[in-house]
Amino acid sequence: MDRLHRRFPLSLRVILPLLPLAASNALAPPLQAQTPTRASPTVVRSVPPESRPNPALEAALREVLFPVRIDDGQGHGPDPGSAEGEMVKRNKIKAECERMRAPRYAWSRVDLNGDGRPEVVAQVLGTLFCGTGGCPLLIFREPSPGRLQLITRMSLFKDPLIVTERRHNRWKELITRVRVDAGTGYYAELRYDGRSYPTNPSVAPAIPLRRPEPGTAYLAWNDKDPRAHALPCEGAPQNRGL
Repeated sequence: MDRLHRRFPLSLRVILPLLPLAASNALAPPLQAQTPTRASPTVVRSVPPESRPNPALEAALREVLFPVRIDDGQGHGPDPGSAEGEMVKRNKIKAECERMRAPRYAWSRVDLNGDGRPEVVAQVLGTLFCGTGGCPLLIFREPSPGRLQLITRMSLFKDPLIVTERRHNRWKELITRVRVDAGTGYYAELRYDGRSYPTNPSVAPAIPLRRPEPGTAYLAWNDKDPRAHALPCEGAPQNRGL
């Protein structure tokens, strides 16, 4: 790891972990042990993305998309969680964000676990984050207003996100599309394992959809849709209190 840090500048070290998100199916092949089917979900309702930006979500997205360290690699630096440490981290995140082509995001709220507190689902859009296989999808819990906790970071997501009424480990099962090649694909079913949903719909533990399943569609958008918001490179930090 130290050799990697010396060999690549910080901006490339940030991009490298994101390359699988923009990879085609040559890097993330579809399920080999299970034959894709032609089963499709039945959309009973479609909920458009939220029309307003979400500052708390933007702060959470910046931390996930632009991971930085505040020490010098040898443990020397401000204390994590301190006011100085948070300021250094925000400045480094801003610098890394500004080196990238500005991403956008679309988001919705949906109660996935039935606790009365809706989760936040967000699709990240941008040439450095998306590829022919799809874009990243992030799912957050909101334990308290203004504080988001990452539950799932899914690669190769293709909108819309279909939320069914079927449950696994008390969380609703999800359905998304999987691209095999140009003009060919199938739908995959994503089940919550007690900690997260599958992070890649094209490989196990995601499974091809076996029969038509009704559900509500979220995050459907197009390039002319104003509901895709620009992700600013700076803003207020997350509220970390419970």
